[in-house]
Amino acid sequence: MARCEFAFSDIAAECEVVSGVHHLDGRDLGLRIHVPQALQGRFPFNCSAYDFLQFLRPQIHQYGLIEFLGLPLNPSNYTLAQRAPQQHGYSSNPYMTDRCQSPHQDTPPYPTAFWLAEPRRFFATWVMSTRGLQNFLSAQRQTPAAEIEALHRRLVPQSLRDDTGLLLNQSPGLLLIDNSPHHALYHARTCDFVAQAQTPDFAEDAPMYAFNEVGLLNYMDALDSRRGAAHRDARETAHVREFMEAERMAGN
Repeated sequence: MARCEFAFSDIAAECEVVSGVHHLDGRDLGLRIHVPQALQGRFPFNCSAYDFLQFLRPQIHQYGLIEFLGLPLNPSNYTLAQRAPQQHGYSSNPYMTDRCQSPHQDTPPYPTAFWLAEPRRFFATWVMSTRGLQNFLSAQRQTPAAEIEALHRRLVPQSLRDDTGLLLNQSPGLLLIDNSPHHALYHARTCDFVAQAQTPDFAEDAPMYAFNEVGLLNYMDALDSRRGAAHRDARETAHVREFMEAERMAGN
């Protein structure tokens, strides 16, 4: 069966689209898309994360962040399902086991997709500008690595006040994030310390599914050693491989 492609104009024709929904380091960025419930099970809104990543590449580059609020999860070929760290005691991957992370870009310049099926209660994604990253690195040089949570406790609220950070990825839906130099966005998992203090014996959190082409083709099983065979789609993997080969041939 041929792959069905779509354009951003197809989405904009049927959905409420709001731009400039976030303010970061003196600039507006972000695109928020409200998909009517009646359309959520129809093409193109029932596509995989890789279709959104590839067919909306120009808009991801332009706006930096794209949010499809409440869009039902399609877990096809996810690279990892990140739950609460204590649910990943089997893993040696710090992306699974660390409560708080150092800021990073996943697979620059290729974007990342994060998808939630239900509210994430105890963790969030901290997105920051280059200035926010510099603030973090400056503070980290004065703080032992073991105290990264202390850095998050201090710097996450500070970044929200001084316009260098955002807290995203706690509500259901799909988030697409640019990893290119164009917006120079960095992200990290962080704790919702207030929620955790109110429920100190919490045992789990909603899984946050992550997707990126490089991870799918090169290290999906290494990222999550219990990835298993569920939700693998060989035909879609072949589409992604063809896309990445075309990118390589074009010198991207």
